[in-house]
Amino acid sequence: MLALLVLLAATFQAVQGPKAITIAPTTALPVTGAPAHADSPFDGLWVDDLKTQMGEAGFDNYLVTKGIYKCESCRPPRNYPADGRMRAVADDPSVISESVIIGGPRTIITRIIDHEMTRETTMTVSRDGTTANYVALDTWPARTKRLRTEYIAKRVAPAPVGAHPVSGSWLGIRYVGVPEEYRSVDLKEANGQFTRSNFRHGGYTAIIGGPPAPVTGDGKNIYTVMVRAPDARTRIETILLNNKPLVQVTYTLSSDGKSIVTIVRDPKDGSVFSTTAHRNK
Repeated sequence: MLALLVLLAATFQAVQGPKAITIAPTTALPVTGAPAHADSPFDGLWVDDLKTQMGEAGFDNYLVTKGIYKCESCRPPRNYPADGRMRAVADDPSVISESVIIGGPRTIITRIIDHEMTRETTMTVSRDGTTANYVALDTWPARTKRLRTEYIAKRVAPAPVGAHPVSGSWLGIRYVGVPEEYRSVDLKEANGQFTRSNFRHGGYTAIIGGPPAPVTGDGKNIYTVMVRAPDARTRIETILLNNKPLVQVTYTLSSDGKSIVTIVRDPKDGSVFSTTAHRNK
C-alpha cells in the first residue's frame, strides 16, 4: 500500500535515496458487506486511493556543499562525494550501492541499487526555493517499463549560505503519482494468523499476539513483524529492524467491510501518514 511505501522504505529516503504486546490469537468478527467467500473481512486485495492521503509523508534534511552530499535524516546518515560514483553504504544492508550527482543548479540525481531493483530519483527545487519535486523511476527485473513515483515536499528549514538549493529541511506534502503495484496489498487472516503481502515489500504470516515473524520476499530478509488485534476491525503491525520498531501500521476496517484506513506512524520522528484503501477483489 502507499502508506507502506512511505515509511517501510525509510520515509522520504524511500523516494530520494526516495518515508508497516502480547494478545491471545483472535478470529475476526463478521462485518456487514464483507464478501461471502472471505474467511475474514480483512481478506482481499486492497488498493490505496491517492485522493485520501493525509498527514506528513516524511521529513528529510540534506546538505550538498563543496561537492559533498550529506543526509542526516537517512537511516543510516549519508556522507560522501556527490560525484555520481556508486558506492556501498556502511550499516545499511538494504542497499547494495548508491550515488548522488549534481544534475543542475536546482537538481540532484540519486541512484540506488538494492537487492531487487534499481532506482533513479531526480529532486528538483522550485525557482522560489519553497518546494521540491521528486520523481523516482524504478527498474525491476523482467519488467520493460520503469515504475514512476512523483512526490512533493515543502521547505521547512533554509539551505545554509553557499550550499546547493536542495540543502535544508523538507517535509513531505503529498504523493502526486504512485504505481498501483506499490499501492496494493494482499491481506488474509485465518486460524489466528495474519498474512500481508505486497509487490514492493514482500510479505509475512504472523501469529496475532505472537512473537516476531520474518518478512520475506523483499530481497533483503532483514525485517521482522509483530501483529496484534485490539478489536475485531483493527490490526496493528509493527515492523522491526534488529528488534527495534521501525514502523507501526494500523489497519482499520470500515463497518461495511468495503474499505480500510491505514495509518502509518514513524517512531523516530513521530510523523503520521494515512490513506484509505478499497477492496479490488
